[in-house]
Amino acid sequence: MNCEDLKKFKEELATLSKEEQIERNKYLKQIAEGQIYGPMVGYASIDKPWLKFFDNESFNSLQNFEVKNTSMYEMLYEYAINHLNDVAFEYLGKNITYGNLLNNIDGAANSLKALGVKKGNIIPIMLPNMPEARYLIYACSKMGAIANPIMPTLTSEDLKNIIKNDQAKIIFMMTGIEENLKDIKVVNINPLRSSNGFFQVIYKLFKKDNYDNFLENGKYEKQEVVKMNASDVALIEQTGGTTGLITKGVVITNQNIYASNYQLENGGFNFNENDTLLDILLPSISYGAAFEHLTLCNGIKNYMIPTLVKEKINSYISKYKPNHIMMGPIHFEYIIKGKGKKDWKFIKNIVSGGDSMNIELENNANKKLRENNVSVPLEQGYGESECFGACACNHSEFVKEGSVGIPHLLTTISVFKYDENNDDYTTDEELTFGKEGEICISSPVLMKEYLNNEVDTSLVLKRHSDGTIWLHTGDVGFIDSEGYVFITERIKDLIFRNGFKVSPQKINNIILEKFKDYIDNSVVIGVPDKNERNVPVLFVKLKDYTYLDNIKEFVNNKFTGIEALKEVILIDDFPRTSVGKIDKKELRKYYVTNKENNFVRKLIKK
Repeated sequence: MNCEDLKKFKEELATLSKEEQIERNKYLKQIAEGQIYGPMVGYASIDKPWLKFFDNESFNSLQNFEVKNTSMYEMLYEYAINHLNDVAFEYLGKNITYGNLLNNIDGAANSLKALGVKKGNIIPIMLPNMPEARYLIYACSKMGAIANPIMPTLTSEDLKNIIKNDQAKIIFMMTGIEENLKDIKVVNINPLRSSNGFFQVIYKLFKKDNYDNFLENGKYEKQEVVKMNASDVALIEQTGGTTGLITKGVVITNQNIYASNYQLENGGFNFNENDTLLDILLPSISYGAAFEHLTLCNGIKNYMIPTLVKEKINSYISKYKPNHIMMGPIHFEYIIKGKGKKDWKFIKNIVSGGDSMNIELENNANKKLRENNVSVPLEQGYGESECFGACACNHSEFVKEGSVGIPHLLTTISVFKYDENNDDYTTDEELTFGKEGEICISSPVLMKEYLNNEVDTSLVLKRHSDGTIWLHTGDVGFIDSEGYVFITERIKDLIFRNGFKVSPQKINNIILEKFKDYIDNSVVIGVPDKNERNVPVLFVKLKDYTYLDNIKEFVNNKFTGIEALKEVILIDDFPRTSVGKIDKKELRKYYVTNKENNFVRKLIKK
């Protein structure tokens, strides 16, 4: 099928009625399952081979989906009002029931009203994973305001830019964060406020917050529920985005959140009422916000942890015995390092997302999980803040090594040719199975826009010639003939050296494969060069320095021409983002600004 025929075929598909689309989906599922023989055109967005993995119940849910005018608060309330005495989450020794949850949401909403907050106002919430963050997010939803959860680790510059972009008049911040903020009311909240036992004793001794004063102001107010439409904005999530490194506000609608819940509830993920979740993700990350909302709306008890969990992940799993765990690759690194064998047979889902995971880490993690009596494999997933956290995942019944899984129930993923000569890298030319290009997503979970940023929005949300809107992710990868998605690179990570394209991931994988027993971690990034525009540099943390000369010799002989490394830098440890990713931005910044100031000596292990 040539490009012109493909374009016409897509335009014809776009004119199908809902009933015709349902019949076509049935037809595609039968073909994928081998029940009938039919023409396959070889394009993921048309063939949808992943439909064969959904059972009849999930498939019928796909056919029955309709957009619903409901808010985050109403979704939660619908479940909570019938389960008032059930525990919604446990936090630092304290059980918080659904009844407690609704009462605390009401109190926060009443107090926001007392401060003059109205529908459409944006409220920055710079808190860790703590109950008050949840209360405020749902209080905003109840009154039609818009919560903007922000990472407590954000820089002062980024925070001030967010406040300006939000046009915010009030901000909620964790006690202990000292910011010189002007023309905005600051409400401080101590993370121990909703704790129990010894933690509560500490809180009362060193309280130093004013959240009680905030609640006192709303004692004589009553905020009614504001009816919301599917298209109304529910949340703003911050991200570096697919277009660069400056934080942007991702505008998430009520439709996005409802659709996210719908495809996770009905997608065959084995979520059941009275299950439990180890809740270690921040609500300021879409990945965390999506699963926190999903579990609260489905009676899955959260064990809420306020700190960034890394080294303690093994002990938390053993202590709380959660059925579901959503985390990042860095957590699996610590699981592998865990001493002794554990009895973790209670785990139903253990998912990795938020960052890429190489096959070696995946295999080692699965080996450790089996040793710890886990009957399900690690499930790699894939998502963007721009699609409210998740759009693809492996399922325990069908996992393909190295893949991030198949598209979620309501989501279509395909690969399009990208043009490195253009800043937005986007084209309308879909590629066939197995061909590498830019991963793009079409789904009702796609964000509305970047807040007050039409330029960057236009670079990632593209209306193709058939009228379909696609999120161009900036990730390079391919889809195989069964519908499994594989991510191989970030377009923005590709190094353009004297006009030629260099893959840092390819170089790093070759080095890791050769010296996997001696390297703890490594990354290749592109750094500016006055003669060659950009050049690759290897940063490496070693387990064993005995083989340092062997690594240097291998690198010098293996990589030549445009792949030749400018430098190999030994590093004691990698800077990490708040979600555990290696912070390439910081590495590049330190390299560029400090290289002439003994930078290498600071990083080399002595």
